[in-house]
Amino acid sequence: MSSPLKAGTFDDFASSLAAYIDQAMQNEWQARKGEFLPMDGQGADDRKILFAAIAQGVLKFLGDHVGDLVTTDNSGDGGLTNHHHTMAFTVDTYRTPLP
Repeated sequence: MSSPLKAGTFDDFASSLAAYIDQAMQNEWQARKGEFLPMDGQGADDRKILFAAIAQGVLKFLGDHVGDLVTTDNSGDGGLTNHHHTMAFTVDTYRTPLP
């Protein structure tokens, strides 16, 4: 079994989806604006809160709808070799209450 997907929280940010989102934001900001985002202070704290919330919501939604995440490959041979796959993952960090 794979490791649970880590959404991330403000206090547990490392190696999480929120940290990946933050890194992508930093990369895009620097590419467009030619400057680095602040790494400390209120702006950095607000960004971590925002990205943790987004990551928690996205992974909770995907976890709650895992049965809808189905892929089917139809090889075109009348269904003889149809393959049906589902995703399986768990989410270990989000704040409650979420639906």
